[in-house]
Amino acid sequence: MLANFPFTHLKARILIVPSIIMFCHSSAIATDSPTIAATASPAPTARLASSEPSFLVQYVSIQIPGGVRGLVPGTQITVMNDLGDRLRVKADDLEFEVRKDQVTHDRQIAMHASQVDNRTQQKLAETVALQQQRIAEAQRNQNVQQELNRGERNNLRELEERYRSLQQQEGEILRQIGQAQQRHPIRDSYGRHSIHYEPDQLAPQLPLLKGRLKDIQHEKEEARRRLETAQRQR
Repeated sequence: MLANFPFTHLKARILIVPSIIMFCHSSAIATDSPTIAATASPAPTARLASSEPSFLVQYVSIQIPGGVRGLVPGTQITVMNDLGDRLRVKADDLEFEVRKDQVTHDRQIAMHASQVDNRTQQKLAETVALQQQRIAEAQRNQNVQQELNRGERNNLRELEERYRSLQQQEGEILRQIGQAQQRHPIRDSYGRHSIHYEPDQLAPQLPLLKGRLKDIQHEKEEARRRLETAQRQR
């Protein structure tokens, strides 16, 4: 048994060494695995926050105290946080959320979007100016028409008043002519108190009254034609 001891001892040593090697290899694997998992990839937020400048490619309106503030395409923004299908961004002193399709990192795309927006705004301004011009022109035409209507009404009123006045004058002259044509009985105080007739005191003016009547009737006929024409044009 003594002769066999060294072999037995050597065999034990040989068996121990592989066990130690296997233990050390297992320990190395257990130590390295967490390190690899921890350095797999950076977080999305960190990548976005440290990326190149971002720009809006669509118009964005933001509700602020007292109103609404608009940011045009091409506005440079800073990405603060990735929220999935949306981004939390900042422009100047404003923080707000936008869709990812409203943002680009490409300056050329942002510049093109800004140019398109400028052309659109220019066309919109031209359209608004044209509409305002048409509205102003329509308002002027309406004012002119109102003035014409007012003038026509005033003219019609004046014609009516003129016609009535001529009718009154015609009536008065006819009355005077009738009076001038009368003869008044006068009782003679001598003899048998015979009665004779004397002309009216207007009798000497009878030719003048008849001439005046002719003029008045002519004016009245002209006023009547003008009045009827004005009434048809209303």
